[in-house]
Amino acid sequence: MTRLLKKLYGTGVVAWHIPFQKGIDRLPVTHLHRIRDRRIRRLVGHAARHVPYYRDLFRQQGIVPRDIRTADDLAQLPLLDKQAVRDNPEAFVSETGQGRSAIPFKTSGSTGTPLTFYHDRRSLLANMARTLPEKAVIWEALGNRSPRQVKILYSSSTVKKIWEIYRDLSLRLPSRPPLLELGDPIEHNIGEINRLKPDILSGYGSYMEEIFSVADARQITIHRPGVVVYGADAMSEGGRRLIEEKFGVRVFSRYAAVESFRIGFTCAHRSGFHVREDLCSLQVVDSEGKRVRNGVPGEVVITNLVNRGTVLINYRIGDLGALSGEHCPCGRTLPVLTQLEGRTEDIIHLEDGRMVHPRTVWSVFKERNDVLRYQLIQHQPNRFELKIVPAGNRVDGQVDGSILEALEKLIGPAKITISIHAELSTDGRKFRPVITRCGSARGS
Repeated sequence: MTRLLKKLYGTGVVAWHIPFQKGIDRLPVTHLHRIRDRRIRRLVGHAARHVPYYRDLFRQQGIVPRDIRTADDLAQLPLLDKQAVRDNPEAFVSETGQGRSAIPFKTSGSTGTPLTFYHDRRSLLANMARTLPEKAVIWEALGNRSPRQVKILYSSSTVKKIWEIYRDLSLRLPSRPPLLELGDPIEHNIGEINRLKPDILSGYGSYMEEIFSVADARQITIHRPGVVVYGADAMSEGGRRLIEEKFGVRVFSRYAAVESFRIGFTCAHRSGFHVREDLCSLQVVDSEGKRVRNGVPGEVVITNLVNRGTVLINYRIGDLGALSGEHCPCGRTLPVLTQLEGRTEDIIHLEDGRMVHPRTVWSVFKERNDVLRYQLIQHQPNRFELKIVPAGNRVDGQVDGSILEALEKLIGPAKITISIHAELSTDGRKFRPVITRCGSARGS
């Protein structure tokens, strides 16, 4: 297929999905369930035929794929944890052409070890159209369907990679807003926000909280956008109140992960996250893996219904939350996930007033195959401890000097003690690759 034909095909995929996304969040519940359950049946059938892990699982446990017909029937299948995927990632990749040509994405290792997941090209293209329901919430809040947006990302973020994929595979490109670098001084980024005057400011939750906290503590004038949209990591309740109550800026969030790019988005009435039930079946389970009643908190388990790269059914994503059984006052019929507890990240504050976000540290390790896991601990403003688990768990290995050089470029002159480990402990859920044991320098 020539480059032009490939782009024409990709454009057609996007255009075909757009009509189905308009109003998907307000369909009758029975209609939504029909869409969800039809996709579950297709996914399970595909997994049984083309995905080695599930093909073996169904045969060994005597599971008949055609018996899995609805979301409730997924309880017949075991829960899938990250370790199983980590042990044999290729076993979860579809053996079809879609799987073989799927594009890899690496997680940031919030549960301890980065993982690589593959997304097929058709589902990636369809994601361009699937942004419409969450965009509608923002448009309603702003009263504007052509808002100016600014994003703050790190240099090798997944979002940038997706944009490049869209550029390569389609003629229909999503609007690409101005980008600010996460690693730039916070005063510089505030100055750019003041210059660009966005209606929407988006980025990582911890950084959005930090940038407004710094502006408040240091009495720096900052342009007040109509909304702040965050994702990837959490924002504290105190940070949200500061942005909304002191600065008068409404805060929205997206619930997504590399494993499933569209899980949910903030309800316009702030009742929680509307779950994209048409794309991702979500359940909440207790410590024994049994589903809990609505309103009862537990562990979030997802099934990506649309990806034919890495196929994940009943996947323990590592977050806690609760599903509400109440009708949402906003009128959307998608289920609501409340009390979501996800990843929180520490920001490093240096003696010279600079900040280093964990995603910037992640960029040092992201493309390295010799490091299985890392943890950078800040004990004092200029004293750090770097723990590394090398690939292959060889505790007698040597650390590549380029790692230290790259870290020194980020944090400047500092004492960095390096140790090699066979494993780094986690609590079984979210692992913090960066920990700071120093007080914040926001007000300095």
